[in-house]
Amino acid sequence: MRDDRGYRRRDAFRERDEAYRRGEFRGESRGRQAPPRIRRQGTSRKRRTIGLLIVCLLLAMNLFLFLELRWQVRRLDNALNQMARQANLTWKEEDIPQPEARTQEDVPNPTYGSAGVEPREDVVDYVSLCGLAQVDMPMDRSPEEVLVCLQELSRDNEQIAEIYKQHSRYSDDMLKALANNPEMADFVMNSQNKEARPSYTGLSELEKSQDYPLFLQWDPRWGYESYGDDNIGLSGCGPTCLSMAMYYLLRDESITPKTVADYSMENGHYVFGTGTAWALLEEFPATCGVSVEQPSLSEQTMKNALDDGGVIICSMSSGDFTAAGHFIVIYGYDAKGFYVNDSNCVARSREKWEYGTLEHQIKHMWVYR
Repeated sequence: MRDDRGYRRRDAFRERDEAYRRGEFRGESRGRQAPPRIRRQGTSRKRRTIGLLIVCLLLAMNLFLFLELRWQVRRLDNALNQMARQANLTWKEEDIPQPEARTQEDVPNPTYGSAGVEPREDVVDYVSLCGLAQVDMPMDRSPEEVLVCLQELSRDNEQIAEIYKQHSRYSDDMLKALANNPEMADFVMNSQNKEARPSYTGLSELEKSQDYPLFLQWDPRWGYESYGDDNIGLSGCGPTCLSMAMYYLLRDESITPKTVADYSMENGHYVFGTGTAWALLEEFPATCGVSVEQPSLSEQTMKNALDDGGVIICSMSSGDFTAAGHFIVIYGYDAKGFYVNDSNCVARSREKWEYGTLEHQIKHMWVYR
């Protein structure tokens, strides 16, 4: 007769293992351990859990080290830029790049002052007065970081040093703008002195002699005028760019940044907490008899528009020109890049910008003819 005791023992072990997995196994006596195979499985799960925790910890440490390294690199970059400013804080007339041609064809281009043309005595050439050789990329700083930045800038700029000593007199937005662009030192300082502001609003003879003069939103001729959350100097890049574009096309001196800003406020084109609505850039030119197009972005499209005598305004995302949102004017190009007038910065307006640099920062484009 066949002995089935071995088979029965094997089946009993198998049933016990299954019962243990289901949580039903209690053992034949108190304190009895789980089968060896089950114990090995539990140990293996613990090891995998511990290993996963170690991997997560290492990843967190690596991320922390990466962020720390990035912060150190940024500090080093700011230090190098500061050294560059110390080496050359102001531009000389001969240092300003002169466009060779507005397009690839032999078309006259803008100049930064024509020979024999003197500005009116009562109108200051504010662009030359405030321009610097180089301005760092804008950053979104906290109020504490703004003060640290101004303290560093005050070592080489007497006006910023005076502003830093009395920083409680100025708004956080004004100080933040100054930290991003030291060219604004005169504008910020005189914001507390109404007697120092000019009474004129017209263009100088020097500006009239230029095909594409740069209008600064923080020019005291209109920069202190109220606009939106603050004034044109801080919030008026849209109206200032439109004023430039209309002047280039029409040569109408009455279309100042204040004129456009007033129209924007009267017609609800300023969004508080955000800035100028894109609708202004489409609606206001029509009141001047200027046509506007919104083509898809491409290098050839931009060049074709400029070749046809058009002027371009671009809405910019964070990058070389802004830490939040901004508008710029593009008025020409050559083999080295596009000519840009940035209403918030003289230094960036004196550079030539390659399409590859602008492409990923342009959110939208308007062409005016």
